[in-house]
Amino acid sequence: MKLTFLSILRLVMLTMISYIYYSSVEAPTNAQMIYVIIGITGFILNHFLLLYIRKHTYYPLPLALDFILITGFVFFYPASSLYLILFGVSTVTLFLFTENRRILWAFSIAFFIIWAGSMYYIYKVTGTFSLMENLINFSLIVFEAVVGRLIYRLFHARAKIETQYGELQETHTALTSAHEQLHHYSKQVEELTLIRERNRISGEIHDTVGHKMTALLVQLQVAKELMESRPDMSKQKIQLCEDLARESLQEIRLSVRTLKDHDQPKSFVTTIRKMLGDYQKMTGLVSSFTVKGDVMVIPISVQLDLTRVIQESITNAVRHGQAKECSVILEVSESIVEISIKDDGKGSGEIHPGFGLKHMRDRIHEHGGTTAFESTKEGFLVKAAVPLIEMKWQMGGS
Repeated sequence: MKLTFLSILRLVMLTMISYIYYSSVEAPTNAQMIYVIIGITGFILNHFLLLYIRKHTYYPLPLALDFILITGFVFFYPASSLYLILFGVSTVTLFLFTENRRILWAFSIAFFIIWAGSMYYIYKVTGTFSLMENLINFSLIVFEAVVGRLIYRLFHARAKIETQYGELQETHTALTSAHEQLHHYSKQVEELTLIRERNRISGEIHDTVGHKMTALLVQLQVAKELMESRPDMSKQKIQLCEDLARESLQEIRLSVRTLKDHDQPKSFVTTIRKMLGDYQKMTGLVSSFTVKGDVMVIPISVQLDLTRVIQESITNAVRHGQAKECSVILEVSESIVEISIKDDGKGSGEIHPGFGLKHMRDRIHEHGGTTAFESTKEGFLVKAAVPLIEMKWQMGGS
């Protein structure tokens, strides 16, 4: 139902009732006929005036003119109570157009004054008064007032829903755009992280494998020189060269496998399990991996750095501590992820962080996290914690 349809229906009702006034009298006077024409013309003009200014503050003016025209029918046709039906139609319009209580009270008081004056005038002119007819017509006016108010609230509720729906659509569009941008940003971060990781691995290959290959060449030259004069020493150098070659090959395989894993992304848990399985096959290291919490809340960049921390820790455990067993425990809560890597290798009373431990610490500190290294006769322990909600850096102080 549209407001224009209601306004047309209102105009039809006012026109029809005006005509009924004219036809209800067997021999209407000229004054009665002229007033009916004036009333119908006034209602039509008022209709268009109301449509034009209904959104402005002057909309009570057409309603007041309706009241005046309706009151005129009382004086020209005192024998009929149809004026109350006309007031009912105007009441629907009043309660449909405004929510201003002052205007509603003003028109309500004006109606009761006009109604009381009309009943007195009709009684004086005709000498008759029908209480039941007036009460029935008044109840009709009350009903129409309620209907007008309900339609008013229905239209406003519909308009509010349409506005909220439009806002919801705009919000949805904005969220979709933000989600796409966030997804694009996430992919960029992931790609940059992978590029950084590849650069780091290539640097490690250059620093470690390159150093060992250089040492291998030097030892081979020494062994060659000692082959005739000191064959026993030459054999030792050759054995050392073999060990260097094996270590270099192992590190190359691990680095290549890491790069390959980046090209074929897997879940964090699957990556760690495969890494520990590979170490077990290559070095015989027995390991365990325990996970507490939901690893899906860990950002990709943090997952990559935690993977490298675990890799570096077990590499050090095998290379420097000659460890046979290692345990990895990962605990994830709403605000922090903690990891600890403990091995049974040869510990020492004093820790001198080398390239691996320093790089490991730098990785965690980039995410606002903390690291701790503990070395005892029972083995080596690496602890790292990364906040998932809040990051904090402190420079200076105690």
